[in-house]
Amino acid sequence: NGSVTVKVSENTQTSARTATITVKADAGTRTVSVTQSGASEQVSLSVSDMEFAAGSGSKIFSIKTNTAWAVSSNGNWCSVSPTSGSGDGCVTVSVDENSSTSSRTATISVESATIKRTLAVTQNGVTPTPTPASQDRTFTVGGVTFKMIAVEGGTFTMGATSEQGSDAYDDEKPTHSVTLSSYSIGETEVTQALWEAVTGSNPSFSSGSNKPVENVDWNDCQRFIRELNRLTGESFRLPTEAEWEYAARGGNKSRGYKYAGSNTIDDVAWYNVNSYDKGINSPDYGSHNVATKSPNELGLYDMSGNVWEWCQDWFDSYSSGSQTNPTGPSSGSYRVIRGGCWYYPARGCRVSFRKTYNPDDPENLGLRLAL
Repeated sequence: NGSVTVKVSENTQTSARTATITVKADAGTRTVSVTQSGASEQVSLSVSDMEFAAGSGSKIFSIKTNTAWAVSSNGNWCSVSPTSGSGDGCVTVSVDENSSTSSRTATISVESATIKRTLAVTQNGVTPTPTPASQDRTFTVGGVTFKMIAVEGGTFTMGATSEQGSDAYDDEKPTHSVTLSSYSIGETEVTQALWEAVTGSNPSFSSGSNKPVENVDWNDCQRFIRELNRLTGESFRLPTEAEWEYAARGGNKSRGYKYAGSNTIDDVAWYNVNSYDKGINSPDYGSHNVATKSPNELGLYDMSGNVWEWCQDWFDSYSSGSQTNPTGPSSGSYRVIRGGCWYYPARGCRVSFRKTYNPDDPENLGLRLAL
């Protein structure tokens, strides 16, 4: 009598395998059948996404697997080779040139008998040639003159760029590339004099004809703009959030300042330290006449501090993808306000700082025109 130990090595394949053990003795021969199950299917990809520039190109990803596989793409501009294989392998992803300014996406699927893995492919759009900036324009309504500054279009990095340092909040991230067409933006915030010339009323708490209008909600601004357009025959509007930040940063003349026109906030802004903290009995308490601080690189005043400024956009979180002339989501609960104000700390007057506000709430909010 005796015993025999049967040992098997690991089966890395998905199919089962068999072997026969033969035992010979004087009394005869006996056989034992040995069956080993196959391993579970395993499929993993070296990357979960790929990003391409607008031009044609190709990249490779690897497949690690113990089974047969097939690869396909759902984009007719995005092809894969080879389209099938067995065991570990590499796949080349090729994209055609994207002549559009919009990015596009495709999904690559890697499938075995029981497992499906996907890989996202994004191809950026071609960067449009900036439209030439128009000239600065001056308008007079009801005896009140105001100036619109031409902003030449271009591409910039929006959000918590390096000069913002540890002051940046999470909703300023991730940074992302934005391309804008040329437009015009108000040299100053809309003054109380202009608001009254257009609407016949002045809702501001801190009165003064050359101070920025405030205590106006987002819907008030839309009514004001509609009447201003009727009087002038123009198409004034609120700036988009991207237009606002590009202009605050100085457009294509930007020197990379933390605030709108300087790294020293007192040079360019009325904020809590030089306004609110002075106390209610001080002449510096409250909003101030526009254009009494230094302008930024484009000649724009008070884009940091003085009063908050409404933007056109509904608020939304940032994404890392490149964008062209973004206008924000189509709906939402809160609009975007920018720039900080006379009672806010320096951290809230930075060019990348963003805040949400109920569009029906007017408190200490003003506006700057775009065209």
